[in-house]
Amino acid sequence: MLLGLSSGAIDETADLQSVIGNADAGIQAAAELSAFAEAAWRQDESLGGARAALRAAVGDAGLVEAAQTVAVFRSLNIAADSSGIPLDEDWKDAAAGFVGELGLDEFPTAANTPGY
Repeated sequence: MLLGLSSGAIDETADLQSVIGNADAGIQAAAELSAFAEAAWRQDESLGGARAALRAAVGDAGLVEAAQTVAVFRSLNIAADSSGIPLDEDWKDAAAGFVGELGLDEFPTAANTPGY
């Protein structure tokens, strides 16, 4: 699966719906990975069950790799948000398109996102 504009570099088309679980991305344990990533981001009561389901699907090593990936993305977003780093001008139009195409404005965290 490729994201956004990077897919154009190798003449592929990104399936953006697969990013939010609306399409089959062809990824092993995609449903479990998505549920774990969302629960880890929210850090709510669903995390334990999501962690157990992912561990059953991909094993301990896969769970650790998924947790590391979530942690890296979470920390990058927190660092960027807290430092006031603005979205690059080149990405503003693309980001606005992604929001509409994927329905991202319906996620609870959309309330924290400045309008562009």
